[in-house]
Amino acid sequence: MELDINLFNENQKSQSIGRFSQHMMDFILSKKPDFAGRVSTDKDILFWAARVKHTERHRKDFANDTEFEQCLKDIPQIIHNPDYISIHPTDESVSFIKKYSKHVSVAIKISTDGKMVYRTMHPLREAQLNEYIKNGRA
Repeated sequence: MELDINLFNENQKSQSIGRFSQHMMDFILSKKPDFAGRVSTDKDILFWAARVKHTERHRKDFANDTEFEQCLKDIPQIIHNPDYISIHPTDESVSFIKKYSKHVSVAIKISTDGKMVYRTMHPLREAQLNEYIKNGRA
């Protein structure tokens, strides 16, 4: 599965970029138990067309345009098969982290009513990832 931003139009404002596996859900709940009842393996994670423009703001943070475009297409795969999962301690979000030339973080917002939506994608400094691991967030 790849994200295809060309599918967005007046009639299609969002698309599913996947669902949490049971293994992911178990890990997320072990780190943030108050997500219980909000995360589910049967809920789609949505990518809204409006987030494309936001994500484009991070293009310059990537090694090059080709890597940015590949990571954008790969968002569903980054979520499905991350190298790390990080739970934000105060923000209601989960980051899926995958190694490219740098580690790339895809953040998913989990709302109080259980909606799961793509928030952002950006490269992550090695020091940030190491801090997440050290603090038990990843």
